[in-house]
Amino acid sequence: MEDRTIKILDKPFDLTDLYGNLNPLEDVKIDHSDLQGEFLRQSELVASYGFLAADAETEERLIEYQLDRMYAVLDKQRREEFQAAGERITEKKIENSVITDLEYQEVKLNLIEAKRNKQLFKATCQALNHKLQALINAGADHRKTFNDVRTMES
Repeated sequence: MEDRTIKILDKPFDLTDLYGNLNPLEDVKIDHSDLQGEFLRQSELVASYGFLAADAETEERLIEYQLDRMYAVLDKQRREEFQAAGERITEKKIENSVITDLEYQEVKLNLIEAKRNKQLFKATCQALNHKLQALINAGADHRKTFNDVRTMES
């Protein structure tokens, strides 16, 4: 199981319980039969997906850093190899040699996946903000309907 402990001001927090029951497709929906429960869970969902978005952004940056370092190492290696072989060195030849390296391609695909994850979690956070507004409106409609019924009964 992946470690979900973070440190804030040097104090560790285990976030495992926070992530345990997440379902991005269901979490953005509103259960109109339980508006109170929806309101109560909303802040937990926003926090959970916010942490996930931050984790995904960190992962993206780490992979970008890894990719940049790998590019630099491969660039140097290829230049040395071409020079030792007496081949003419061009920037395009070096670039093509680097980006077709299998390890480089694997890390590049990891970066694409990390960017996708970041976007998905950010989109879920935005959807949860829309859900909050919808919950506020639904709660107001429910109170109005309830008050109208009470007025009619009087």
